[in-house]
Amino acid sequence: MGSCVQGISLEQFLGQVAQRGSWLGGGSAAALSAALAAALLEKLTTRPSAALRLRRSRRECLRLIEQDAACFARVIQAMRAGRREAFVRSLKVAIDVPCRIIFQARSVRRQARASQQRIARQFHSDLQCVVALTQAAEQGAAALVRTNLSWLADRTYARRINRRLRAAR
Repeated sequence: MGSCVQGISLEQFLGQVAQRGSWLGGGSAAALSAALAAALLEKLTTRPSAALRLRRSRRECLRLIEQDAACFARVIQAMRAGRREAFVRSLKVAIDVPCRIIFQARSVRRQARASQQRIARQFHSDLQCVVALTQAAEQGAAALVRTNLSWLADRTYARRINRRLRAAR
């Protein structure tokens, strides 16, 4: 992970999320949910190739925690400075981050469903946790996409993003 969460405890991370004025928010929480799901499924999987894909997903989600906070900071800075073009550019970049969280969450959930038969019955409760975490990540990230798209007020761009999200199902 990058600078704002690297090397800190989970308690410190949660403290940063809870702090007023922190750039860590809903996107970071959604990315953390997807990363937790990937880690839990990685522990349950028996296939090395699946474990590698999950490890990559987990690492990507951790990067997205940082990226979400950094992107949102740029959006707010551009808005406060009254720089409309920079605001639009930074908001489009900020929309991309929760889209990527959605893709990661869907990927982990697909892997969970595909591996259900290979996971011992006594661990199916963990598998249900994986599914719940990916659903939370996807729903949270989707809410951010919708909010940011309405803030952007560009119907053509919104249609393109919505098509991209539907195509990745």
